[in-house]
This record gives sequence, structure tokens and C-alpha cells, in this order.
Amino acid sequence: MAKHQTFHLSRRTLLGAGLFAGTSLLIKACDATPTASNGGGAGGDDTSGGGGRSDLVVTTFAGSWEQLYRDVIVPAYQATAGGSANLVTMVSLEQVAQLTAAPQSPPFDIALIDEGPFNAASKDLFVPVPSELLSNYDQVAPELQSTDGWAPTTGIQVIGLAYNPNEVSTPPTSWEDLYDPQYRGRVSMQGMQTTQGTSVMVQLAKLRGGSESDIEPAFQALEQELRPNLAGLAANSGALATLFQQGEIALAPHDLNNVMALQARGVEIEWVAPQEGAIAMRPSQQIVANTTADLASAAAFIDASLSLEVQTAMAQAPYNFLPVNRNVELSGVLAEKFGSTLDDALSTLVFLDWSQINPQRAEWIERFDRAIQI
Repeated sequence: MAKHQTFHLSRRTLLGAGLFAGTSLLIKACDATPTASNGGGAGGDDTSGGGGRSDLVVTTFAGSWEQLYRDVIVPAYQATAGGSANLVTMVSLEQVAQLTAAPQSPPFDIALIDEGPFNAASKDLFVPVPSELLSNYDQVAPELQSTDGWAPTTGIQVIGLAYNPNEVSTPPTSWEDLYDPQYRGRVSMQGMQTTQGTSVMVQLAKLRGGSESDIEPAFQALEQELRPNLAGLAANSGALATLFQQGEIALAPHDLNNVMALQARGVEIEWVAPQEGAIAMRPSQQIVANTTADLASAAAFIDASLSLEVQTAMAQAPYNFLPVNRNVELSGVLAEKFGSTLDDALSTLVFLDWSQINPQRAEWIERFDRAIQI
């Protein structure tokens, strides 16, 4: 495909594309500082305990995360702390944008937010989590705890390569297989407005000599090798799943947990960890500043999420997230892919440095969107 040629997508491959219109503006909003001081943030005073409210409003991601919250985490919070929780599904960037727009009257109390958007957001939007309120904190693997007083990682979502075994007879082994000419017009990925899409582009850059601060090799490969293979982009994991279900694509970067959910519904799909390593996404549950929720109740919700019981359920079907509680013994597909312990799994995964990615991410998204013109 010639350089600068418009990249046409079918109606089906535009699934959910409108969701992220203007996403680079949301990214820029992550750097905005609230107009009024709230006294929160690292080292600040607690600002979340105004009303003693234990009926929390909590964000989560759509799909497996929402199911985990409804089936396991919220009931665990109700059983251990007696509170209740209403769920709102929302991607990380939208959460940050809403908090930035209304820092004194936030629309939710606890945010499940990806590592990159959280690191880029103003810390005045959140309050630290007192470790004395988290009885399960010491069970979290040290590398998944926070050194700055924030909540630890909740669970790890792993990105590898998903493929349709009816079309891909030899399983892919490398991220570089996305460029293989045999998959011309049969590959998809998420755009860079998503954490997954940005993570994949950075990983592709690193394999060609780039880094978190130098993504140029990935853009060169996008122009010359990847774009001819792309059947279209997916706005999120759910849209990517639909492309597999409808037989539109044969290969794509995808989350292990969502692939396992598709398999359970009878979709012909498999997942492999590339030889260079699967990518780890580390969302955390952060307490929002200036809510009327009780700080102890918010902390109890997070603590319930870190318990051995919840983390054990998280690591099993139908959720299949890597746990952060080091006392969980891995089984099933997680043990098959990563070994029997969390330490085994962590040693094989790729962790990206979002402190280097975030300053350039808005520019990268705009460039990516220009390159993949609709």
C-alpha cells in the first residue's frame, strides 16, 4: 500500500471507533491540574471521608473486569465491610477526563485505572491509601505495591497474540509475526488511544531498536509492513473480540482473559505468549479525592479485592487475570502459560516504563490516527 494512501475500513471493522473521538484531548487532560486545591494527593490531607458513606460508586472496565466485580469483588466487600457498591464501566482516559472536569464533585469514589493514565494524571485527583487500612497489603508481591503510598496493582491483564487456529495452522511465536505477508488483510489491533494499543506499538518499537521514548521504528514498520496486513482497528477489547467472532481477522494482539472468555463461548481462538514476552498491564484501584465516601469504606473495598479468596477467584475461569497476591497458586491456563507461581509469571512478562511513554503519548496518538486514516 502506497505511503499516505487512505486506509479504508469496512463498517464492521469500525466497531466502536466513535468512542475515542478526540482521545488525544483526553490524554492532554491527564496533565491538567484541577482549578481548585483540594488538599489531596501524595502527602496531602485526607479529603475523602466527609460523609461516612459506605455505598460506593466504583468504576471498572467492561468485559471480564466488570464480571469479576459483579460476581466476586462487590460481594466480598459486602460480606467483609457491610457496604454496597454501584458499578460504572468506563475506560481509564475517560475516568481521568471526568475527574479533571469536576475535581470538587467527582462522579465516582474509586477508580480502576490503568498504570499509564494514572501516572500521567494529576495526583490531586486522588488520595493515598493508608497502608494500615489494608490488611492484605503485605500479601501483594513487592514489585506490584506502590512506593508512593498509592493503592497497589489490583490484577494483571496480559497481552499476547490471539489467533484463529482454523486459519493459522502454525501458532505465531513472535510479535514480528504481525508483519508476516501471509496475514495480509487478516490482522487487527487496538488504536493507540487504548493502553493495549500503545503498549503493543512500544513493544514493536523495542524489537526494532526503539524504546519507550523512541517509537520511530514501530511507525516505520506500521507504514511499510503492518498496515498492509491490517483489516481494521478495534476501539477496545470487546470490538476486537467481535472481529474474531465474525471471522473478519485471523491474528491480533489480545488479552488472555478475553480470549479465554471467547473460547468458553465456542469461538475458535487460541492465545500464545510471544517469545519476546507478553505485555503486562497493571491497573489499580485508586481512591478519588473530594468524594463524600468514607475513607475506611473505600479502603475496605480495595482490601477485599486483594484478599486471598478474591485473588484466587480472579486467577481462575472465567476471569483468568494474573493475581497480585503472592500466596495464590496458579492453576489452569495461567499455570500452563506462565508456571505455577506468581514469581514465575512475573519473570516472563514485559513491563513498560510509562513515565517515558506518557509525555509523548498524545503526539503519538495523533500521528497514529493520521497514518491509519479512515
